[in-house]
Amino acid sequence: MKNLLFVFVFVVLSVAAFGQSRKKGEVPFEYHPNLSEDRYNQRITNKTIATGPEQFIILSRKANGSYGVQKYEAGLAKRWDATIPLTTEQTVYGFYTTKDAAIVVTHTKAGATQQLHGYYINLANGTLKDRQLLQESPVSNREPGIAFSQDGSKLLVFHYLADSNYKIRSMSGSLFDEKLEKIKDINYNLNDVRDVLSVDVQVSNTGEQYLSLISDNMNRLTVRQYSLKAPKAKVMSVLVGGVFGGKKVYIMDSRFKLMPDDQLYGAVITAEEASGLYYSLKAVRFNFEAEDMVFAEEFKFSPIYLAKINSLNKADTTKPKRFEDIYLTDLLQTADNKLIVLAEKKYTMGGKTSPYFAKEMLLFAYDEYMNSAWNSVLMKHQQSPAEDAFSGISYTAYLNGNTLNLLTLEELDNKNDLYLRQINTKTGEISEAKGVRLNVANDKELAYVKDFTSWFSDKDVAVVVRPKKREAGLKLYHIQLK
Repeated sequence: MKNLLFVFVFVVLSVAAFGQSRKKGEVPFEYHPNLSEDRYNQRITNKTIATGPEQFIILSRKANGSYGVQKYEAGLAKRWDATIPLTTEQTVYGFYTTKDAAIVVTHTKAGATQQLHGYYINLANGTLKDRQLLQESPVSNREPGIAFSQDGSKLLVFHYLADSNYKIRSMSGSLFDEKLEKIKDINYNLNDVRDVLSVDVQVSNTGEQYLSLISDNMNRLTVRQYSLKAPKAKVMSVLVGGVFGGKKVYIMDSRFKLMPDDQLYGAVITAEEASGLYYSLKAVRFNFEAEDMVFAEEFKFSPIYLAKINSLNKADTTKPKRFEDIYLTDLLQTADNKLIVLAEKKYTMGGKTSPYFAKEMLLFAYDEYMNSAWNSVLMKHQQSPAEDAFSGISYTAYLNGNTLNLLTLEELDNKNDLYLRQINTKTGEISEAKGVRLNVANDKELAYVKDFTSWFSDKDVAVVVRPKKREAGLKLYHIQLK
């Protein structure tokens, strides 16, 4: 059996390096946030999508509640602007691209029914087709959901049927192609799985659907693969919670992602039922072609681990006595087939006027055999006012080969700026934070809207910020990092 490689890396970033960027274009930007959105679980976190080396599209909300999709080219020249005539009662559920179009999916309540509609916008000229009804269900059901493939060629819309205790018994879905033409209606019978409270849905480029179920009182993880050809689902299941060392633990948080190699990865954080203390991180790879599950070594949230993190925490005079408010935020696959699991501490103090915080990031890496490779901690301290919530804090990530690039808004050494950090995914080593030098405003008003950040490459980024020089409005920048 291959020996496990375990490297523990802690990096202290106390001094920010002077960075630099070159502006390749800037234009004024109008921003009207939807204040009814869930501030912890936004439906759409990427409102800017790169469509070429210096081309991208933006989904922006207008003052009257309608939405626009704009295409920008080199020098931030606007190619076209398509308006989607929505009302304030309608919600955008999805935004993605195919090779030929931008797709926007919306949710509408109409009397006793709720509907999902699709809007098809031609990428070449901005032509908007008539909206298409994708699905209709009773408003008494849970809100519906959507999932789309990485290349945009498949869209699955679905709704749940739950019992009086909100436990999911079945799902009904419809699969569409890149032109929003229906491929198939699909029913998912989940009656054989006990106490399903949450379902994560992923769709492959070839149309396979993956349902990841947390069941059995938050103890069991079951994944089902549905194929367009085979009528019967393939099923893999594992008991994650239970009693370990005399402690009863359950699944507290989970994250799933279908990688480009068509293997599904999952990660869960478990906690002790009696005390709520964080217990461990577990990760697994589901290989449906080989009908095999590969489990990673369990990582314990031990007092020793907490003490090491607290030793790096230079911002807080009162150090945490337990792990709290840490959420799984992303799963990434590197060029050498490592799995990178990202978790972040983020919270609000409570109350409508309380500020929001995003702090340390925990990174865990597993090699191609799911052995532990390394783990690192990236210390940061971000704060935003209540009305901005997480719109300007947390991070955006771009993986380039074996380098993970992270962009954050922070105040370091009395300089409020966007900062770039690079993580070597072979070793877990984290570079010094480099300021982009955009002179971001620091007057406690909105200064950076993270959802509109888009990476074209590891050097080219589009961002929306408010400059420091007494300007009231936001600007859209295309910058080249150096």
